[in-house]
Amino acid sequence: MRRIHLISKLVFAGIFVFLACATAAMAVDAPNLPASFAGWTQSGGAETIGDPSDARWTETWSVLQEYGYLSGNMQQYTKGGKTISVSLYRMKDASGAYGIYSYFRVPGMAHSSIAEHSSMSAAHALVLDGTVVIEIYGSNGMDFANLEPDFKALVDALGSVPADSPYPDLVKRLPLRGFRQGTDRYILGPQALRSTIALGDGDWAGFANGAEAEVGQYQFESDNRVLTLIVLDYPTPQVATKMLKDWAAIFNLDAKDASSKLPAVYATRKLTTVGLVVGANKPDEAKALLAHLDSGEELTWNEPTFSVNEGNINGVIASVIVGTGILCMFTLVAGLAFGGVRLVAKRFLPGRVFDRGSSISVLQLGLGSKPINSDDFYQLGKSAPPVPTPRES
Repeated sequence: MRRIHLISKLVFAGIFVFLACATAAMAVDAPNLPASFAGWTQSGGAETIGDPSDARWTETWSVLQEYGYLSGNMQQYTKGGKTISVSLYRMKDASGAYGIYSYFRVPGMAHSSIAEHSSMSAAHALVLDGTVVIEIYGSNGMDFANLEPDFKALVDALGSVPADSPYPDLVKRLPLRGFRQGTDRYILGPQALRSTIALGDGDWAGFANGAEAEVGQYQFESDNRVLTLIVLDYPTPQVATKMLKDWAAIFNLDAKDASSKLPAVYATRKLTTVGLVVGANKPDEAKALLAHLDSGEELTWNEPTFSVNEGNINGVIASVIVGTGILCMFTLVAGLAFGGVRLVAKRFLPGRVFDRGSSISVLQLGLGSKPINSDDFYQLGKSAPPVPTPRES
């Protein structure tokens, strides 16, 4: 009993040490805001991001949790009388980091040269670096146009760990025609989807079933109306089909019921991808947009294969007979050739090429008293001298 108690203590101690080491390793790898960069120096103390008791984070706290938020802080920097506020968000994985980057981005922010995934407006900048998102706000009257080198220095000073997996590419399935730049958002939870477009309550999109979503806005030149396209991707086509059936109870799918008070939604499914259009007044508008939806997969039933032409049975039998005859003729000719060469060699060169007694080895078992002579086998007419046998005792 004491031994079992001791073993349990050792096991729990080992688990505790492992968790402590893992936490310490994460703390070492996690980047922190630098004291200064490119002439910008810290002003005041750092603030923790994500305190639910802080009214500023009440609305976005649940969204951060859906994207896998780990920790973050916010720091102000000053340079030449100007002040900027830098926020650092550490996310669990690449998908969550890309999602929160797209969530914080607003229309009007153009792509910048700070990093591969970065965007900027006059006084607002966003940078995605590995699993870290950096958000920068400037004071009134500032223009970030000339501050890109400074923000690059900030990214270099952080030394973020590169993402261990690719960023989501669901945005590639959005059609390009009529798309409003900067309106796409990668969604991983119902709260982020509800904050983007208020369409239904709860997890109607099925994020609990492994769904991921991409939302984009489209504007057509006819009447300047804005349509919202929601692209949902599910693990299997069966799950996608089931979700479409469930939506019939909460949406007016394809606006089939003119008297329905449910939100009108136009939907289509392509393999595991489901597209929803919200805000269309006519079915043709929604169908035109959904027709260019990319499913991300290609399913074909006419895969090119090899074709084999089977011959006629009579021809096959004839070919077998002819082949067998050719093989027999070859065997006969080869046998006659070998035998003829041997006979000619024995006739004109007796005992020199074939039947040479001196080159023949005979295994003697010693069962008889007669000596064995190799020449006896070929009747060469020449006997070897007798070999004496041992005397019998």
